[in-house]
Order: sequence, then C-alpha cells, then structure tokens
Amino acid sequence: MTKGLAARLPLDLLRERNLRRLFAAQAASVLGSSMMPIALSFAVLEHGGGASGVGLVLGAQTAPLIIFLLAGGVLADRWGRRITMIGSDLVRAAIEITVVVILLTVGMPLGGFVAFAAILSVAAAFFHPAFHGFVPEVVPEDRLQEANALGSTLNSIGSLLGPAVCGALVVWTDPAWVIAIDAGTFLASALFLAGVRTSSAKNAVPEGESFTEQLRHGWREFSSRTWLWSLLAYTSLACTFVLGPVMVLGIAFVGGKENGAAQWGTVMAAQGVGSLLGGLVGMRVRFRRPLLASVFCTFGLGAFAALLALHAPVYVLVVGSLLSGAGFALLHILWTSSLQADVPSDAMSRVSAYDGVASVLSMTVGYWWAAPAAAEFGAAPLLWFGAVWTVASAAVMVTLPQIRRSAPRADKDADSGGVAPEPRETSTTH
Repeated sequence: MTKGLAARLPLDLLRERNLRRLFAAQAASVLGSSMMPIALSFAVLEHGGGASGVGLVLGAQTAPLIIFLLAGGVLADRWGRRITMIGSDLVRAAIEITVVVILLTVGMPLGGFVAFAAILSVAAAFFHPAFHGFVPEVVPEDRLQEANALGSTLNSIGSLLGPAVCGALVVWTDPAWVIAIDAGTFLASALFLAGVRTSSAKNAVPEGESFTEQLRHGWREFSSRTWLWSLLAYTSLACTFVLGPVMVLGIAFVGGKENGAAQWGTVMAAQGVGSLLGGLVGMRVRFRRPLLASVFCTFGLGAFAALLALHAPVYVLVVGSLLSGAGFALLHILWTSSLQADVPSDAMSRVSAYDGVASVLSMTVGYWWAAPAAAEFGAAPLLWFGAVWTVASAAVMVTLPQIRRSAPRADKDADSGGVAPEPRETSTTH
C-alpha cells in the first residue's frame, strides 16, 4: 500500500537536486515558523507580559506585513529571489539568536518583545514574495501544480508538527531554547537555498527603473488581469466575512466552559488534516478550468459556518472543518499555479505580494469586526451571513468569462480559453 501511495504522489520531483533542496528549505522554515507563535507567547508570559501582552506581540507579527510585503516583492524582483530569501533567513536567524541571548541573561520587557516580533515580520515580508517568484525558475512549467501541491503538503505537515513539538519542548525547557531552534531552521533553510542553482543569475528587471516605477509596473501586471484581481477580491472577502467570524466565534459553539477549548482544538486539528488532503488532491487531479474550480473551493468554509450556526455536534463540525481546510489548500494550489503560469517571471514577486497584502489585511479585518458585529446582531446570524455570502459571491464569480474559460497553459494550444486573454510577456529569466 505504501508503494502504491508513493507511486501516486509526485515524489519524483524530489529526484532533481534543485527541487529537493528547495523543498527541504521550505520544510525547515515552515517547521520553525509554526513553533514561533507558541514559544513567543510563553516567553511573554514568563517575563510578565500577561494575556494583553501576548495579544500585542502576536499583532506585531502580522501588522508589518501589510506595509512591507509590496516592498519585499519589488526588491526580490530587483535583487534576485534566491539571494533575497537567503538574506531574509540569515537576518531572522541573527535576530532570534540575539533575542535568545538577551532572554537567557538579562530578560526582556514587553516593548522588546513587540519590537522583536515586528522586526521578524519585516524580514519575513521579503521572503514570501521571493519564494513564489522563485518556484517557476526551478520547476518545469508543466509541473507547477504538482510542485505547489507538494509544497502545500509540506506546509500542512509542518503546521501540524510545529505546535505539537513546541508544546512538548516548552513543558521541560525554557521557551528561549525553542526560539533558538527556530533560528536553526532559518540557518538550515539558507544553507539549502545556497545550493539551488537556476539557469539565470538575475531577474530580467530593466536597469535604471526606480523603486516607484517597478512598484507601478507590478500594479499594472496585477490590475490588467481580470481573473487575478477578481479572484483575489473574492477570496479576501471570504476571509473577512466568513473565515474571520468562524475563527473568532467558533469556540463558543462547541461546548461549555470546561471542555469547549479542547473540543475546538479537535475541530481545528481537523482543518490541518483537511489541508493535507487538499494538497494530495492538488498533486493528483489536473483541472481543465482551475480558476472555476477554485471558486467552489470556498464552499467547505461556508458549510462549516452553517454547521456552527446550527450548533452541530462536534463530530459533524470536524467534517466541516476538514472540508474547509481541504478547500482552502486546494484553492491556494490552483491560484498559485495559475499565477506562476500567466504572470511574467520578472514581475512575479511583485504581483504575488499583492496576494500577501490582501490576505493579511482581510484576515485582520475579519478578526476585528466579528466580535462587535456578533454583539450587535448575534453570533448565529453573522455565521449564516457568511454561509449565504459564500454562495452568492460564487454565483457572481462564475459569470466572469475569464473564470469560466480558464485552462492550464499546457492546454492553450488546443483550447483558446486560457487563464486570461491578455498575452503573456516573454521573459528571459527561464
């Protein structure tokens, strides 16, 4: 059975040295990063920050992304994506090692933790756009979906293992040592990336263009593709109106004061398992119309919101959470693969940065508005609104010709309905 499963997965991608090192770097980085929020929370508590301090520090991890992701996209396209990712890894490792020394010697006030989280977030903002732009430089175009699915699966595994490993470590050691382990994963990621070789030494960004001009060029590439900005708006609003309220209000629907947290933990664990399943589907299923398929990937989240509003038993909520996780993982795979196939390579990091900004901003707004809206209108009506929004917004999306006619680039010669009607620019970076 194990042999049969391996045969159905695109593990042959790992036979190629560059891809093996790229995915190893991703796995190391994800494992460490998924440990950080827990380790940082316990470190803040141990140094007298309290629950409010934890909230400030975790907020400082996300807020800078809204500002610096676009800058990270521009500079990744200008400097070179591999160099940018290695630099981001090394900077984050140096910052964390410095903080570990401070924590183990003199301790750190709450303001220090906030500054640490913010600086770490700024460095991360340079890594993520560079990574999305770097994958097409290493992966053959006809295997982008499989590669993104494999990457998504590694993300899901790391996101499941990281918190579990961190929780076990914090029990018997100082949280500072967990931060030290995270620094080690960044160093490992940088080492793996240093061994990746591509056919081009730098990106085809015109010399002499200013930062502002390159930012505007990225905006033109983004805004000229109706499928791109419309689908990004669709998923962002789903995060604001559905996912945010589900995450904020969900725990109140799964049990009483004594066992609600444990039951909600089980429900959220199912979402991680669903992400794994979504990655497996992305590896094996080739969608002729991937953008149309991605529209319906949000239906699992809408169903999950409806089940919460109905006060469904926990075992039913587990199914809804699993479908939600699987849908969003598959949506990310289809979206990323279409983006990499359609956007010119020299602008890839800048364009993908808009996705990052929209995702962070939409989730932040979703977290902020859910509780006040639930206090005004009731939690169940708010969740029902999310479920109805999912169906209504999908009905609007399927009326767009570019969404209905979308097809992988490999099929464009046989079918004129492509990912987008705009012609793709010739890139010299492949």
